[in-house]
Amino acid sequence: MPHYGFAYTIGVMDANQNFEHEGSGETPSFVGYRIIKFAKVSEDALRELAEILIPHEAEIVDRWVRTQFMAWSPPAFTRDELKDVFGGVFHNMLGCMQTRQLERCIEDLEKTGAVLAARDFPYEALIISLHFLEASYMPLLPRKPLEKTMEWLVEMDEFLHAALAAIATSYFRNYREELLEEAELGRLIQEGLFAKVPKKVIDLEVAYIYLSSTERARVGGDLVDLFMLNPLEAAFIIGDLSGHGLGAATDAAMLRYQFRGFMRENQDLTATMARLNRVLKEELEAGHFATALAGAYMGAGRLELVSAGNPIPILCSKSCRLLKPGGIALAVDEDATYSVSEVELGSGDIFVAYTDGLTEARSAKGFYGEDRVLEAVQQVRNAPANAIVEHLRDEAIRFADGNLTDDVAILVLKRK
Repeated sequence: MPHYGFAYTIGVMDANQNFEHEGSGETPSFVGYRIIKFAKVSEDALRELAEILIPHEAEIVDRWVRTQFMAWSPPAFTRDELKDVFGGVFHNMLGCMQTRQLERCIEDLEKTGAVLAARDFPYEALIISLHFLEASYMPLLPRKPLEKTMEWLVEMDEFLHAALAAIATSYFRNYREELLEEAELGRLIQEGLFAKVPKKVIDLEVAYIYLSSTERARVGGDLVDLFMLNPLEAAFIIGDLSGHGLGAATDAAMLRYQFRGFMRENQDLTATMARLNRVLKEELEAGHFATALAGAYMGAGRLELVSAGNPIPILCSKSCRLLKPGGIALAVDEDATYSVSEVELGSGDIFVAYTDGLTEARSAKGFYGEDRVLEAVQQVRNAPANAIVEHLRDEAIRFADGNLTDDVAILVLKRK
């Protein structure tokens, strides 16, 4: 394999740079790498992929760096320095994939984020760089059998998702003030940090929206995620981390990554929420907590839900109604338990989940409230999912005269 100096660079302080990684010598700040255990099927698939890519490592790195340099020409980085940094990243990733030591790779990637922040590497380029990596290795994948290639791509996407969360978390901690000063950069963090929610899964239309009350940074602690567990099942979570701005966004990234990992390891919603609760109780700052609603869709209209203090969701069947609430917020009581409820979605039925920023939008009339949310959904219940979510957004903003006091996340599922 080619040798890059990055693994050495991140482990040694250069006196000339005067750089010191936060928490050096201690457990890295990004907790995901020591909590998530990648499933064996993921380890096997990524090892197979590594065996294919390793002989082409130099070619992939050259293509990756050339594409980045042409797109960004990052300040303070020569082409050789960029190759050293990202060559080291890719070399370490392939090694972890080949040896099935995926969790160990996350710690190395945290250090990468700290180094990039210290060198003023643009965050825009960091987000785009992993997309460039995908484009650099995909032409080398065999086209047959198609099913195997798709399996590799799915597992690699999940691995890169975790990698980006680790890099970005460390980057945030080392570049906090600069990030808060960049409103557009904040938007990129919120929209670019996480995997995109698909617009269609199984027999569902999917739509979501996120609005931050933080005008300057445009990031916050609300989150929405939906992903496939297997070709016939999907999982989702919508939640709200206490606080605002960059700190809350970092905690939201951690929660989202943990939920994905826990659900892929054990597709039991109640066990996942109990496990999230214990982890967040330990990892969040004292007094901080999270509300969340998690779901699993098994197809054919079967939807399972577990609530942890989240606002009451809405189901529209023959009529629209509020479902039953339940469950204590995460990180409040480490011994809390959670129960699952089942909902049947018929053809054309609608499920709407949201965070409390929607109901707590306020004006001189008071809070927007659950009744107004329910009425707004009823007004457009026959519309596509994306039109419903946009209508809810517009109605809340109109009610609050354009001044939201809290972050808002909305998720709409409509069975076709």
